[in-house]
Amino acid sequence: MTSFLRAVRGVVFLAAYAFFLVFGYGLPQRLVVWPLSLLLPRYRTKIVGWWFRAMARSSIGLARVFADVRLRVRGEIPPGNHVVVMNHQSLLDIPIVHAQMKDPYPLIPTRSLYARGIPGVSLLIRMGRYPLIRQTRDSRRQDLLAIAHAADEVARGAQSLVIFPEGHRTRDGNIGPFMRAGLRSILVRANRPVYLVVVDGLWRARTTADTVFHFAGSRAEVRILGPLPLPAPDGYEAFIDDLHARMTAELRDMRGGLPAAAVPEAAPAGAQGVTDTPK
Repeated sequence: MTSFLRAVRGVVFLAAYAFFLVFGYGLPQRLVVWPLSLLLPRYRTKIVGWWFRAMARSSIGLARVFADVRLRVRGEIPPGNHVVVMNHQSLLDIPIVHAQMKDPYPLIPTRSLYARGIPGVSLLIRMGRYPLIRQTRDSRRQDLLAIAHAADEVARGAQSLVIFPEGHRTRDGNIGPFMRAGLRSILVRANRPVYLVVVDGLWRARTTADTVFHFAGSRAEVRILGPLPLPAPDGYEAFIDDLHARMTAELRDMRGGLPAAAVPEAAPAGAQGVTDTPK
């Protein structure tokens, strides 16, 4: 795929995605799904979870149809409440992990600025009761309290939880340093087995602008590892080190031992993913 064609398809995908955010997702969400979740509180988690998965799978479908993006998924996350630790490469990471999870749907710590003003997304964040964080020096205590509350929901069996411990999308797709305080709080308080999700192939489309030039034609792989049993009470620091090491080793294996700069941008156009399964 030439650079010009990739850019054209990237623009077409973004236009189609924006249309669906406003009309395909936004209107049914505001007029049907949200009212149902309020009127039927007993079924709120199932209603919201179904909607999350429907949006995720349709968003990935849009990427496949309009941008020729293919995903290959290996492994699975069974039903039940779990803690999922995932690396962060692109705008498609949240749809990818939602598409892989069953009930109960996962809470995902999310920057508070996303909870207002984004059609089809902000209401979803509020409806899903995501823990909102600011990621500033002054908000550290409040961020940890929000994360701890979400972990308590997991401990009660009410929710699952996904965390991107790097805290941001990395520029080269490598596994960055973990922000350990929030991850440690989640692991200790949730007290649930851990699954690792490692994704590669989309790091060149880490922002909306990058998506225009590098998203179309992408070939990505997702590997799911686990469950990993929790350590003894005094072993969490070593356990977090082990999670980082496992994800780093898995990513290196996915790349065939190549450094990020040497990883091909896309597989041949005819390559097919095992599973075509979306923010």
